[in-house]
Amino acid sequence: MTVLLGLTLLIALAAIGRDGRILPFHGTCAAACVSGIGHGAPALAALVLLPVLNGAGWTVLRAHVAWRSGDLRERRSTQQASGVAVCAAIALVLLTALAATPGLPVLICIGIVLSGLCAAALPVPLLQLVGLLCTLNGLLLLGGHIQSWPLVLGTALVWAGLLALGAWLMPRLAWLKTEGPGND
Repeated sequence: MTVLLGLTLLIALAAIGRDGRILPFHGTCAAACVSGIGHGAPALAALVLLPVLNGAGWTVLRAHVAWRSGDLRERRSTQQASGVAVCAAIALVLLTALAATPGLPVLICIGIVLSGLCAAALPVPLLQLVGLLCTLNGLLLLGGHIQSWPLVLGTALVWAGLLALGAWLMPRLAWLKTEGPGND
């Protein structure tokens, strides 16, 4: 169980700066963790929701890899920002471990949430959306572990709403980027 949780935290850290292709793998690992640490009906709901929502996320977002089409300077700046976000996430997890002793499963769930929030601070909208969805994966994992129906259902609703908003907003953001004032 500890190895699987640690692997999921590493995948959450590796997901920082990645596009929607990481979502199915991230959701599958989180679902495997729920099957190991959770029990009861909320854990079963999280176990079902994680792969379904992440698969839907990948399906909706796979067409939007516009951040790779920028010039080399933009890509390097995004990679550097991703590196800073990974370091910030590691520092926040370590500070959380030093400040409180919530137990290893809860600490790793908090680490997954914090890594997603650090990814949401990146300058590219697609990477921000994927970071927020990874944060919600961590909250689903936490809800399955602590057996909280409100957390599981609320997170699933926010997940679906954020994905719908992203599906509507991403094509418009890509259009604005290509038609912006700097591209004359």
